[in-house]
Amino acid sequence: MVRIVTDASVRFSTPEFGNKHKIVITPLTVSCGSAHVQDDPALDLGEVRPLLEGCSNTLLVECPSVDEFARVYEQLGAETHQVISIHTSSALTQSYQRALQASQQYRGRMDIQVIDSQSVSIGLGFLVEASAHAAERGDSLDSIVRMVRGMITRLYMVMFLDDLSFLERNQLVTRSQAILGNMLGIIPFLTMEDGQLIPMEKVRNRLRAVEKLIEFVCEFSGLEQLGIMQGQVRPSEDTLLIHERLHTLYPATQISRVCYGPTLSAFVGFDSLGAVVLEAQGESL
Repeated sequence: MVRIVTDASVRFSTPEFGNKHKIVITPLTVSCGSAHVQDDPALDLGEVRPLLEGCSNTLLVECPSVDEFARVYEQLGAETHQVISIHTSSALTQSYQRALQASQQYRGRMDIQVIDSQSVSIGLGFLVEASAHAAERGDSLDSIVRMVRGMITRLYMVMFLDDLSFLERNQLVTRSQAILGNMLGIIPFLTMEDGQLIPMEKVRNRLRAVEKLIEFVCEFSGLEQLGIMQGQVRPSEDTLLIHERLHTLYPATQISRVCYGPTLSAFVGFDSLGAVVLEAQGESL
């Protein structure tokens, strides 16, 4: 059977999915000075936040080396010769590039397909879950790869955040823009395009930000799946409001609430709120 490999920024619609379906999850560690926090699909970002939030420097996301990825594939080679390895956007981490390099060592021995999800967190999770279900149905590796690539074109993500210093650290705004924006209480929106986080627009208060997020989702006439991301396991009032409103509008759509991890927090901070949409097939934005 085809085996699935991903990395630790992934979040699943149900917490036990990774273990139940034998997903291989490669590590990601967020570091700043002497602080090192390993990401994990079951991690509550709120619990490790004190280790990272006082850091004045850019949070660094570290992933396995090429040799470490090669060892993962070598171990899987004992039970299969077909692997699909789906990773966090290559614009955020080096997992995809290193996994691709490692896979080339096994040409002729294993068929390892490495995919840049161009997403993160629950967006990556949607792709991994669909791949696992397809593999368990007995679908071929080629058909699973085609399915995943088709899903990537239907994935959309938007997030808003309260602290513009994270955008400055990642060179998305200038220092003066970040300082002025924080003084004025500006709340920027980010969207993900071709795997990159892009500033989209801004609002002046959190209530309006929540409304804008709901409006973004409502632009889609059909949803296959929807994920709401926040910086803690326990749902906030804003998260519950968004969930309730969207469930009313899309009663047949599965809506997952997840806590994003340290990997994504390195780019959006600890108090962000976002949504990932998997658009229904045949629909267009």
